[in-house]
Amino acid sequence: NFGNGLAYREILLDWFKFLGGKPGEVIVVDGGSDSDTQKVYWELYQEGLIDKLQIIASHHPDNDKERCFIQEYTSAAIASKPYVLWFKIDTLPYREGHDGWLEEAIDYLERDEVFAVGGAFNRSYPHLDAWAGWYFIQACTINFSLMKHSTFVAVMQEYAGEYIASRFEGTHQFGRFLLEQAFRAYMEAHNQYTLCKVEDPSWTVFHTNAQDEYLQEVREKYLAREDVKTFMNAGLAKDISQFLYYGKPPVRSSMIQKMRMALGETKVGGYWRELKKSLVFGKTEPNP
Repeated sequence: NFGNGLAYREILLDWFKFLGGKPGEVIVVDGGSDSDTQKVYWELYQEGLIDKLQIIASHHPDNDKERCFIQEYTSAAIASKPYVLWFKIDTLPYREGHDGWLEEAIDYLERDEVFAVGGAFNRSYPHLDAWAGWYFIQACTINFSLMKHSTFVAVMQEYAGEYIASRFEGTHQFGRFLLEQAFRAYMEAHNQYTLCKVEDPSWTVFHTNAQDEYLQEVREKYLAREDVKTFMNAGLAKDISQFLYYGKPPVRSSMIQKMRMALGETKVGGYWRELKKSLVFGKTEPNP
């Protein structure tokens, strides 16, 4: 997490409610937030609502937007439970009913084709029907996803093992989105998908990209169910150029970005990614 101390407590409790109670282990890895946000963490820790807490100084070299994947990696690496559920504090959950969803989702993780259970996408990705009320998508975001801890370890070993062993020296081919790009590469290589629950007004998880006071305002509107239908099931949208963030107008990508997105989601895209890696790194193995 970075910042958002004003809404942090309320949204953390929203997630506990969404999950059916406080999880067995709550881990927060901070990315150099201000002292006010750190005070919120400490209060939650003392109340037993956070179990593991890592804070870094604002001047630390890891406090860099381009290297935020280090904190993202660390949050799961230090987990001691068999399942990892990722969420970010600017991602808002809501459910009315659906009481057994978490147990159902954990059961689905035993299926060979299921990489994770998640959602909170801001745009569409390649997808296909699963079964009633669910669909498969070839992407995974740590805005909201549930996976086996062993799956996380397998992905990191396959696509970033040497880089992690080097203590994150230099750069990685996936850049600041190391985890999500590695997840997607692993899914493609192993013919797996993220399983998503079809959203309706009684079940939504929206990534807002909102901050501070505005995040508080957006949360109030969200819980009141204002205009939620417009933003539901963004992962299924036909228009790949449209990005949806609850509380904001739709964002249109540039023509160049549209071409990149389209290339990345076709058979040509796979060839293009491998060619690009070979040109830049001189090899096409998963590890850099």
